Amino acid sequence: MALGVGMLLATLAGMNAVKAQNLRYGWLNTAIAPDSTQGSGDGLWWLLREDYYHSESIGRIDVASLGPGVPVPPGIPRLPADGEFYVSPALSELLRTVPSGELGDRFPEREAGVLGPAALPSPDSLIILIGRDPATLERLGGQRVNQISTADPGACDGCVVGFNPDALTLVLSVVAVALLFPVLMFVGTATRLAAAGREQRFAAMRLLGATPRQVSVFSAVESTVAAGAGTVAGFALFFASRPGLAAIPFTGDRFYPADLSLGLADVLAVAFGIPLGACKNTELVVATVRT
Repeated sequence: MALGVGMLLATLAGMNAVKAQNLRYGWLNTAIAPDSTQGSGDGLWWLLREDYYHSESIGRIDVASLGPGVPVPPGIPRLPADGEFYVSPALSELLRTVPSGELGDRFPEREAGVLGPAALPSPDSLIILIGRDPATLERLGGQRVNQISTADPGACDGCVVGFNPDALTLVLSVVAVALLFPVLMFVGTATRLAAAGREQRFAAMRLLGATPRQVSVFSAVESTVAAGAGTVAGFALFFASRPGLAAIPFTGDRFYPADLSLGLADVLAVAFGIPLGACKNTELVVATVRT
């Protein structure tokens, strides 16, 4: 039961992680998503380009402020000034370890700070946000936007960054069913094998004078304790393995451990679904002893 609960929790958390990761791609679609041209304010110039280093893709965003009320992307306190840049931790480490002639010379010299997790789909994301002056970006073909996009890439018409989470969730569901089915079969088989021992114990209790009600109470307590222990162990197994699960690049990039989260509905479904199913055979045993 602990194994079944742990695997089911991992499946549900994986589906949630796919959606959470995809949402953090949303701001990169600014100037493409329809919501980026809505609203009012000073706005900014925006130019998204793709760079490469040793076949690794680098997301490069050049921005230029048009006033004090400029919108700010997630993960940073302010927009970078002309000649500054914010960089993801993975790219910052890369800039420090490789010769500047291979990578660093492409970007300005002043690092204003590091992009926070809210702006990064993955801990391994290579993203740099560079500040420019408006005239330069206008000349380079930048687009003027009024706000940072928050559109879901999976539901955004024309968005080029991100993926369709529904397709990945479907794949993950099929894989999970293939993995969970033998585990659930094992839970059911183990419960049925233990049923013979329970039947003997309950029959012995009846011969010693226990009433059917007492046998039922004992069975309910025994099943509840066993199911509760298995469920708690399954939750412990999930949380212990979550850092390892987050490192699996199911979408092409690994997740943050916090992405593998569980909603209240997920917890309740797992906490009561598998234990109740495992207790059904015990109820049948009690009915047999009563008869």
